[in-house]
Amino acid sequence: MNKELMELIVDESRRFSGNALVQWKPTAKTKMEAPADRTLLSRHLYLAEPFRKPKSYPRQRNYYGLYYFSQTKTHVWHESLNEANMMMYLDHVESITAINSQPMEIRFADGLRHVPDLMALHSNHRQVVYDIKPTAKITSKALEQFAKTQAVCTKVGWGYEVLAGLPEQVQTNLSWLNYFHHPLFAPEREATSRLLAALTAPARFDEAAHILSPQAIAYGRSALFHLLWLRVVRADMSARINGNTLIERSPHAHA
Repeated sequence: MNKELMELIVDESRRFSGNALVQWKPTAKTKMEAPADRTLLSRHLYLAEPFRKPKSYPRQRNYYGLYYFSQTKTHVWHESLNEANMMMYLDHVESITAINSQPMEIRFADGLRHVPDLMALHSNHRQVVYDIKPTAKITSKALEQFAKTQAVCTKVGWGYEVLAGLPEQVQTNLSWLNYFHHPLFAPEREATSRLLAALTAPARFDEAAHILSPQAIAYGRSALFHLLWLRVVRADMSARINGNTLIERSPHAHA
């Protein structure tokens, strides 16, 4: 998350009341509407159907599709490759129990409307609304829309974040690790405990893979990629991951 951008959005949001009407789809064939207030916290909008779902057409520029969110084991609709990448990022760095896309339409007090990109229920019960926009495309108009959305979320009690993209190498590494999210790549518990016990200091990637699987280094590498995806261990994501990449225990990991 871009901390400076969010500080600017929060500051700008103070100009707006947060008064709005929120409309969502509990099912594909039903709609509900309510004022933006704290009663919406009990409406479970993170389980709503996508409020809009454009149809594909020849030579379309957006990359529509479904992202498999590994934490919830569900497919989540996205309207662009950038949205898919940011879902992948959330899947990797956050602890999420439910997530959906285009969860609602917000009709602001001035009559303008906005459909946020994502809404998630985090494992700590925090409900968070997300908008996704590359930094280069955040205009003054978009910034005002984000500020209005922030004001609404503050009034309801939702968290709000704008995801503006990742550095190229971080995105490349994350896309690679995502290939190894499936539990079939998981090492045996004993092997994971052995690795964590050995990581009293950072170890080279190939050394860590050998600890996981002394007889089959290829399996050890796949298992290590899986543990990196789960954040059981960690590495510098700003550099290309290779055999010399240093691997260390994550702070929350237990041997």
